[in-house]
Amino acid sequence: MWLAVAASDDATAPVLALGLAGSAAAAGALFRPVALGPSLAASAAAYAVLLAIDEPPLDSRAAGVAAALLAVGELTGWSRELASATTDEPGGAWRRPMWIAAAVAGAAGLAWVLVAMVDIARVEGLAVEAVGALAALAVVLLLVRRSAA
Repeated sequence: MWLAVAASDDATAPVLALGLAGSAAAAGALFRPVALGPSLAASAAAYAVLLAIDEPPLDSRAAGVAAALLAVGELTGWSRELASATTDEPGGAWRRPMWIAAAVAGAAGLAWVLVAMVDIARVEGLAVEAVGALAALAVVLLLVRRSAA
């Protein structure tokens, strides 16, 4: 819903509609887990519509949206697990929230790094080319290492 507040007059209605649909589907996912995927897709689509209509400058909202989507997905899945008849393993009551918090922080950090990289990529120069070449080399080496394992 906070995206609708940041949206222009042209984008407010579709962003709000998709946000409400995503929220409703997330609530439904507590009862029908199959609704979780459409819930996250509708919420992500609200941000995509905001980007498509308003064309805002590059900012860190993408990191917040990524972290929020991960948090909603993980917390919804965890609540379904807690509602089941099986008991959680000992220590799971504190390990799972810590894992979720770490995953959300990691997703936000990764998204911020990607946003910063995109911002750097808009600048031209030899340093940017060198960083890009090193990143490509790292990906190739990682793929070679994984295929050898």
